[in-house]
Amino acid sequence: MKTGTDRRQVIILSLFGAGLLALLFFINSSCQTPESLTRGRIKSLEKGLLRPIYLKGQRPEKMRLTDRMSFYKVPGVSLAVMDRYRLEWSRTYGYKDVVQYRPLTAGTVFQAGDLSQPVSAAVALRLVEEGLAGLDENLGEYYADIAFSDRRNRPSERISFSLHNLLCHNAGFYPWSSEGYSGSTPLPDLTAILRGQEPARNYHSYRGFDPEIPVRFSDFNYVMLEQYLTNRTGKNWPQLAREEVLDRLGLRNTFFGSPQVEDVASGHLRDGEEIDGGWYHYPEQAARGLWSTPEEYLRLVIELMDCARGKTGGLISPQLARRMLSPQAAGSGYGFRLEGEHEKFKLFLKGKTRGFRTAVLIYPALGQGAVVMTNSDNGGVLTEEILRGLAVIYGWPDYQPEEKTLFRLPPEVYRKYTGRYRVNESYFLDIDYQDYYLIVHPTGQAVTRFYVETQTIFFSVDPFIRIKFNLDEQGRVTGLILWQEDYEVRATKTE
Repeated sequence: MKTGTDRRQVIILSLFGAGLLALLFFINSSCQTPESLTRGRIKSLEKGLLRPIYLKGQRPEKMRLTDRMSFYKVPGVSLAVMDRYRLEWSRTYGYKDVVQYRPLTAGTVFQAGDLSQPVSAAVALRLVEEGLAGLDENLGEYYADIAFSDRRNRPSERISFSLHNLLCHNAGFYPWSSEGYSGSTPLPDLTAILRGQEPARNYHSYRGFDPEIPVRFSDFNYVMLEQYLTNRTGKNWPQLAREEVLDRLGLRNTFFGSPQVEDVASGHLRDGEEIDGGWYHYPEQAARGLWSTPEEYLRLVIELMDCARGKTGGLISPQLARRMLSPQAAGSGYGFRLEGEHEKFKLFLKGKTRGFRTAVLIYPALGQGAVVMTNSDNGGVLTEEILRGLAVIYGWPDYQPEEKTLFRLPPEVYRKYTGRYRVNESYFLDIDYQDYYLIVHPTGQAVTRFYVETQTIFFSVDPFIRIKFNLDEQGRVTGLILWQEDYEVRATKTE
């Protein structure tokens, strides 16, 4: 039987033990340096990528970055991450190409695609501050003189838009994205692109201007921007961007035009094949002709945010920086896309060129974000998985995987979707069903399960693909449309 003294000793020893554990926890926590925190975050990402969806009743599965690169046939990934408004870390994974298997380096440049446009917007704002351009100057007549100089009749409507409208994509041009030109193809100049004349492959830039539509994202906006500013200054676009922005920030591995450096990533198609010549050319340079690295691109974004937060003597004035990074039209600032409010407010943009996919995601209120660059047409899907992994690590409010509930349809619904669907003469989708899902077998590929989303739409988990079946007026299946990110395939039912 314990005495009162014994009980007090037990209590004291228990408290001492609890205090010791707390002290040890505090010591361990306080010993975590910024460097060790960053190392932990890097390791967490490398084994913590997430798919866009997971099935109800299951937990999101974390996956290794290198495994997902192999799964999607993405040779190389380069990324840079920001915390507290500064570059926290950057890493490269994989190779520049699949011929010589040259490892990526921190200085390897990637084609940036649409990520060109914020850089071009910064060039324009520099010229505005220097009094060489005006945000509200009407450029409608200037455009008409170029686009219709070889035509007898101009449109009856008055064309009116400004530099401001071009920067935020609400000048009224119809949606269009350049598909680029191979190295063996003649390149058009900007005038030919605006007129839709050979060797340009696009239609005429004029299809009527609709003032009721607030934003239509179109490369024509930045083609027109480039045409106007190069004409106004007498300098070509690579020179103008170098003098006004890139040299001021010491960005030696960021440039417009054809690469003049050796450390260049080659683009790759969806099947993993390297593009002949390494990359396509984009004469629409202000729209999608930039080459850069994630680290240098992030340095530019950080400079713009610092200016918006009040930095004087920076790249542009705080007033213009805040205008650039705030909504100027529906979902658009100058160059960047915008979404959300308060701590959920984000700047984001996805870049796409032949063989390359890139992305920038920034949370200004949190002082955090990332730039990801890949050298594959499949890189966009992988980039989304990387951003979801980073969102978990840093506690970002978006990019969380979505839970999908499984449904079961009557057997006769599944049966009417079975059969063969023709994509082209050598590529078919053979569809069968088991239990509550469809089995899709593409020619020469492994089978994939597709689960019910609606009566006519089905989805797969890995990779995330959606299929919509088309029906005629009698309810008979005529074909399907397959979507994976921005990739679309149409097939006709043959049997």
